[in-house]
Amino acid sequence: MKRPGKNHPDALSYSDMRKTLASGDILLYEGEKLFSRIIKKVTRSRFSHAGIAVWWNERLMVMEAVSRGVVVTPLSASVGHYKGHVHWYTSKRLLSDEERKRMIIFAQEELGKEYALWKAIWVGIQLLFKWKPEVRDELKRERKLFCSAYVAQIYNSIGVDLKPGLSDSSVVPEDIATSPELLSRGVLKSPAPPHPAPAGF
Repeated sequence: MKRPGKNHPDALSYSDMRKTLASGDILLYEGEKLFSRIIKKVTRSRFSHAGIAVWWNERLMVMEAVSRGVVVTPLSASVGHYKGHVHWYTSKRLLSDEERKRMIIFAQEELGKEYALWKAIWVGIQLLFKWKPEVRDELKRERKLFCSAYVAQIYNSIGVDLKPGLSDSSVVPEDIATSPELLSRGVLKSPAPPHPAPAGF
């Protein structure tokens, strides 16, 4: 697969597209650092991390589960400082303002939870050895979260199942990217030089 470079047809300018992003849109991160490459290999995914865009007053933020827990970060910093590419996905179904509000309230209620490191490792082991994943497919709030499980739960909170037949706690970034509920909008770019970003799953 051709990597999205500066002249890739899917490449977008973050500064140009910022106003177009809506609360509830999904960001999938295609990292290039060693830890990201390991995650991509183990999960057989193009992506190593996932987050949810949210407008916070006039600031565009990303809500995400990273190594330090479930946090909110300015999206401009996340895109600009990330060593790799950040892909933008939206819902195929038109989401109402009320649904987007419910998603963000749910996401905010999860802020501060710890990162589910061992769960993320266990999901990776299941994929590596092709063991059957957890198939419980109803919404359940977890005590700890990793990135793609967090995103899947946020959508499940309004009845949108990104990966039918699979528990949210077993969803990996590639499951989100291939969800029939989502549409790829392109690769967000930023003129800022790359810097290390927090590790995520």
